[in-house]
Amino acid sequence: MPLRYFEVDVPTKHNDQPGQRIHIFVGLADDPLAARNAAHDAYAKARLLHQAGQEIPHEFVSGWGARGLRPDWDLDWNKATAAPWVNPHGLFGTRRTF
Repeated sequence: MPLRYFEVDVPTKHNDQPGQRIHIFVGLADDPLAARNAAHDAYAKARLLHQAGQEIPHEFVSGWGARGLRPDWDLDWNKATAAPWVNPHGLFGTRRTF
């Protein structure tokens, strides 16, 4: 199965800001479950690098990244959803495959 771009939407909250927001991850995966796992792994690696005072790379070897890390946000991975990414600009159709 070719890899496709997936979008993983993870609900977030912050103690000082009312309401709930969504943190979005985008990367290549075989299926939605693999996308969720890859996004979660990228987030965990980014948090560890941040805690160690190191720079967070644009993306990890997996192709997923977490450059927009907000360490004071709580991400609810149990409510995360994943679906094929839809290109908002319409380039190459609505989904890109590799």
